[in-house]
Amino acid sequence: MAPRVYNPLTNVPSNITETNVPFEFRYSQFAKHMKPSPIRELFKVINQPGMISFAGGLPDPAIFPVDEFAASAGVLQRDGKVALQYGASEGYGPLIDVVQRMMTAKFGRAIDPSELLITTGSQQAADLVARALLDPGDVVVVEAPTYPGTLHSLRNAGARFLCIPCDGDGMRVDLLRDAVAMCERETGRRPKLIYTIPDFSNPTGACLSLERRREMLRLAEELSIPIFEDDPYSQLRYLGEPIPSIKSIAGESPAVLYVSSFSKILAPGVRLAWSMGDPGLIRSMVLLRQGEDLCTPSVTQALVAEYCAQGHLDRHLEKIVGHYRAKRDAMQRAMEAHLPSAKVSWHEPQGGFFVWVELADGGCNELFDRAIAEKVAFLPGDAFYPSADEQIGRAYSGDRAIRLCFTFATEEQMDTGCRRLASVLGG
Repeated sequence: MAPRVYNPLTNVPSNITETNVPFEFRYSQFAKHMKPSPIRELFKVINQPGMISFAGGLPDPAIFPVDEFAASAGVLQRDGKVALQYGASEGYGPLIDVVQRMMTAKFGRAIDPSELLITTGSQQAADLVARALLDPGDVVVVEAPTYPGTLHSLRNAGARFLCIPCDGDGMRVDLLRDAVAMCERETGRRPKLIYTIPDFSNPTGACLSLERRREMLRLAEELSIPIFEDDPYSQLRYLGEPIPSIKSIAGESPAVLYVSSFSKILAPGVRLAWSMGDPGLIRSMVLLRQGEDLCTPSVTQALVAEYCAQGHLDRHLEKIVGHYRAKRDAMQRAMEAHLPSAKVSWHEPQGGFFVWVELADGGCNELFDRAIAEKVAFLPGDAFYPSADEQIGRAYSGDRAIRLCFTFATEEQMDTGCRRLASVLGG
């Protein structure tokens, strides 16, 4: 039988006929309405020979701490009988201790283990938050644009989206109160959650200002809408002074769930993240994950805990900040040298992985097709917005923007890639 060929945008097999389908599954309503992750699906396209990719938000493997991580494997000789066994759903004890110390230093107060949960990547944390707090039809406030992986998890829980536009300082928090009131009028529901990436947002690279963080927290507490603060990038700052996290500003208030990850500061292959928040919410997430994957692999947790205990993470962070700062600078030089100013504009990111490029003429998807033909890849802006039928009130789209990642390509590839992109833009 001929293999099924899936359309990456619809997840529907394009070559099914009555004669080559021997069995019909009765799919659930949930499965029928699933949508593919635009980022994951694009990997099939961008892994072509000769392709220069600015598409995936990939760390640079040249900077992975392979030797130090391999040296940490000695923990298996010491604690292998524990690390190779099933583990606690909350997390492996020594890694909980590591994260507890990190969070105590970050937030300036003693963190109790009951406030912490280790997950298999931050994507699992997003899924658990969504399933703990949302019922089908509930509304989530999101930045427009925002990270599609979390949109995917929220969508799978049946969420609809109240989009708040962004500028160079992040979400327009000044629009939040009126948007919530509109949502209540039109749907009869107050949003159940605010999702934000305040530091070097994916995709815009913007950093939410301190004034806006304080106002978001004030409104969240006043309106009883919890904040999901997603923080994979704050330690990757290349310019300017750090801004306190929303969780820091909130102190011991239960209004903020903070999630961070080892993917960008160590390596994505470890698939480890942590959540910190109200013990009651953390407990609900623990119970949900017991029916999902029981626990995060103890072997991986043991290796990362040992790596951190030996002091490697602090030294590695210093190294990668310098490495990615140089890459960011190289990308800026290539963009300024080659991209036509009449066709595109962008804000210089102070940290993180991404540059959000606004198009004077729009048409990001058509531009993507032409770019792939020229062997340069990016992510179209539409990938970072809910579909129009999922949005409450005004529907926003990303037709006039694209996202470029500067951490994976070499400096030579950045220059060549921007030349190719310029030719596609007609510059």
